[in-house]
Amino acid sequence: MTKHSYFLTLVLLISSTTQVTAKPLRIVASIKPVHSLVAGITQGVIEPELLMGSQQSPHHYSLRPSERRMLAKADLIFWIGPSLESFLPRILGSLKNKKKSVSLMQTQGLHLLPLRQIDNDHREQGHDEHDHSAGEQASSKMDAHFWLNTYNADILVDVISQKIINLDPEHQQQYQANSQRLHDQIAQLRKTLQTSLSSVKNAFLTYHDGYQYFEAEFNLNNAGFITASELQPGARRISELKKLIEEKNIECIFYDAPTEPPILKSLVANNKTNTFMLDPVGVFIPPGKNAWFETIHALTQQFINCRQSI
Repeated sequence: MTKHSYFLTLVLLISSTTQVTAKPLRIVASIKPVHSLVAGITQGVIEPELLMGSQQSPHHYSLRPSERRMLAKADLIFWIGPSLESFLPRILGSLKNKKKSVSLMQTQGLHLLPLRQIDNDHREQGHDEHDHSAGEQASSKMDAHFWLNTYNADILVDVISQKIINLDPEHQQQYQANSQRLHDQIAQLRKTLQTSLSSVKNAFLTYHDGYQYFEAEFNLNNAGFITASELQPGARRISELKKLIEEKNIECIFYDAPTEPPILKSLVANNKTNTFMLDPVGVFIPPGKNAWFETIHALTQQFINCRQSI
């Protein structure tokens, strides 16, 4: 073997070894719906990690040491924003590479809606129906549950895909193919839901106001919500709600997974109102590429169950 051939062989061996031992991207997503979209994009290339897998609320999650290490080792972190994962900004701010975290609420083009106030006529206070700038999106006055809108999900797929491609251009073609498949699935789901929910016209209440993106897209009739905080409503608020239930002929109240608030028993006593659970973050849904779709399907089914219970 000539000296030239020897060095050529050595270079090829080193190159081959480097390709084999190169570490794949470590991608972390905060909640199941986001993790689901990431997993759909990276299918066949990377298995993303889910930060919050327990039934704790994203608002008050307590990270375990292993989850802190997960964030520290990640190459890319997708999360909603401080108005949802309120515990994350301080932790992400302590990381050496702060640019690896992506707050999806800052995404250009997302259709964001302002938080609504407790008011029987809150829907008449004016939804901001136009897209918001990045600065406005960061405002704590905006509702953070934007993944419950299928058009927003399409936008999330695009921004997540591009962020991943920027770090791993070698697999660009596969990421783009996976993204297109997700767009097709979302479009088909949208058509199915438009048909399934077209007959859901009855008024309802929700315990928290976390579903307006879903309600607005499918023209659902939310007559109000019970509380805007984690505190139980007081006697005056309960009296107002009982009056609202009677006046609006409310026959369904939706509460957030995983448990039904005790206060609902007093609200539904002596009337025909039924209670149903909604699960916007997929508490009871296994994590994976189908979790976002299953979460939306489960919401749809509960609204249909409400209609059928009447």
